[in-house]
Amino acid sequence: MADIDSTAITPKKLHGIMRGFAQTAMLRTAIELHVFDGLAGGNTDVDSLSRQVGAHPRGLRILLDSLAAIGLLRSAPDGYALLAGSEKYLLSSSNDYFGTSLKLGASDWEWDAQKRLTETVRKGGAVMDTHALTPEFDYWEDFAENTNWFNNGASEVMADELVRWAAGRDSVDVLDVACSHGYYGLNFAKAEPRARVWGLDWANVLPITARNYERNGMAERFTKLPGDMFTIDLGGPYDIVMITNVLHHFSEQTCTGLLRQLFDVTKSGGRIAVSGHTYNDGDTPEKLAPPFLFSEIMLVMTEEGETHSVQTYERMLTNAGFTSPQMFTGEQAMHTVFTADRP
Repeated sequence: MADIDSTAITPKKLHGIMRGFAQTAMLRTAIELHVFDGLAGGNTDVDSLSRQVGAHPRGLRILLDSLAAIGLLRSAPDGYALLAGSEKYLLSSSNDYFGTSLKLGASDWEWDAQKRLTETVRKGGAVMDTHALTPEFDYWEDFAENTNWFNNGASEVMADELVRWAAGRDSVDVLDVACSHGYYGLNFAKAEPRARVWGLDWANVLPITARNYERNGMAERFTKLPGDMFTIDLGGPYDIVMITNVLHHFSEQTCTGLLRQLFDVTKSGGRIAVSGHTYNDGDTPEKLAPPFLFSEIMLVMTEEGETHSVQTYERMLTNAGFTSPQMFTGEQAMHTVFTADRP
């Protein structure tokens, strides 16, 4: 986003924006055909690669040239080659494989929702019959299965801060709200052996969370709480309440009400930890581009969600009764972490 020119409108800029969907389609198709895996396996010319991936040579040649044109591979007289970083992000054998995220950022459901953006803007919220707030929406199963890499260090940032804080506690009971894949609670539990985690999410999501705890040898320290976070009996009280990457689905007023409910199940002297996309009021246009574009995604996916500013997060926490809000970021983290205390 850093190279966006915010000073002038040009035909080149408009054309680039207008054709952005085509680049998404190219990446999605290359992933679905396992083009990058084929190149890594030595099939660098069109004929051999087309046989491996099951594509027409003409169609594949045009796709490969297009991928090279947008900087996703390199073309040469004797064929095509991967770029630096491809082994990490574009090969299906990698732990950091980006391809599974296309079930989220380029899913059929999201494409269909974006086609109805005009209706959405007129209404002021989601117009799809099924959307992000639909109970037990199967999109959240894909999210839990495929997005743990997307935290890019935020769960570790949260764990580091909470481990230091919890060192003097007699108990370390954790409520992980909207836990999804579970890696916020899981990374904390790895570093704090006394931690027991209650994970709250939809019933169709929690088996995925539980499998991640089991894979890490901590199944006995995880308890499932299936249901709606606004209406379920939250249990508790807890030393730590986590609520991660979900407040952007709701308005400030709704978030504050939910945080008040979480305040009530936080022990006296306990702590809440929040993560999410954010921005500072007064940031430059370059810094504002990613969070504001995420707000547009929330517009089509939810009824009232958007990216909240740092100042809004701090206000929501204090209005819910928590004190001493602090903010933490990591060099690689895409999400910001906030903590606050229950007096």
